[in-house]
Amino acid sequence: MKHILFLTWKDIKHPCSGWAEVVMLEYAKRLLQDWHKVTWFASNFSWWKYFENIDWIDIYRKYSINTIYFFAWKWYKKFKKSNKIDLILDEAGWIPLLSPLYEKEIPIYFFVHHIGDDEYNKFIFPFNKLWKAFGDWTHELYKNYPTITVSNSTKQELIQKFGFKNVEIVENAVNIEPIKKIDFWNKENEIVFLWRIARAKRLEESIKAFEKFLKYDDSYVFNIIWNKQEIEYFQSLEKMISDLKLEEKIYFIDYSKENVEKYLTSAKLMLVTSKKEWYWLVVLEWNSYWLPVLSYDVPWLRDSIKDWKNGYLIKNEDFELMGEKMNQILKDEKKYQEIANSSLEYIKNFWTWDDRYKEFKEIMKI
Repeated sequence: MKHILFLTWKDIKHPCSGWAEVVMLEYAKRLLQDWHKVTWFASNFSWWKYFENIDWIDIYRKYSINTIYFFAWKWYKKFKKSNKIDLILDEAGWIPLLSPLYEKEIPIYFFVHHIGDDEYNKFIFPFNKLWKAFGDWTHELYKNYPTITVSNSTKQELIQKFGFKNVEIVENAVNIEPIKKIDFWNKENEIVFLWRIARAKRLEESIKAFEKFLKYDDSYVFNIIWNKQEIEYFQSLEKMISDLKLEEKIYFIDYSKENVEKYLTSAKLMLVTSKKEWYWLVVLEWNSYWLPVLSYDVPWLRDSIKDWKNGYLIKNEDFELMGEKMNQILKDEKKYQEIANSSLEYIKNFWTWDDRYKEFKEIMKI
């Protein structure tokens, strides 16, 4: 039995947790099944508990999501005094917790889902530049450590931008239960966007594409599902919608499991116009609703979207072409049903988490 320490900025219960934390949890569960001990250290949040055991995983929380990078070493030094650690998995959802600076003996594996350089744009100048410089420096700390990532896009970025030497890919798995059957005749004339309402997601590009599509068919509505986060950005979108006189065509809908199931089931297409996007799980969850995805051809999304299988890739920032492609797919009912059915079949070809875990533990030599 080995004691494995996860170092991350968020744990599975954090209000801002996402698919990266889902992946960490899947691996943690399987490590426990192999009789290893897992401790997970992450930042705190409004209703946090310093210690919590979830599914036999010991979770410790300390410091805020913005300061944990600078103070994780203090918690680690204290924890190490009374706990034997065999291996560290230092994960970068954005900025990693800098374990190479304070641990020189225990093996460290770097686990990076994506390089979130676009996230720095939410800060005003000069803080956006300072955070980006800090983020780049932190990644360079790990370039000589064994590294696991989930896509070829990220692997190439790590090698070309930071000079990483040893990067292995373990693609994410699918544990999504696809909808068994959808009556196409009960589909509504709806387009949907499901993801964070944040600048990095470039929702304004989706709105512009939808406006272009309405020139071909004005019977559709556009449902945007997520809760408000970046308020100024959200307000700019509201103004944009008003200026375009689309208030009766575009609706903001609160995120909930019920709303996701309702609106993804009834929608015909999903739009994704992010600068970058999280790999596999996001797109595949959408495909499980027999929902094709139209996306810009950007890192990560080009790894998970295959033309005419589960969606279509559009030249980056060409919202006019996206509007045309929407019309091309939706005006032909037979063509639409083919790609919707293909979207579901596409996700059935992916491995399970048990399969991926075998690759994961072989790399980590456990």
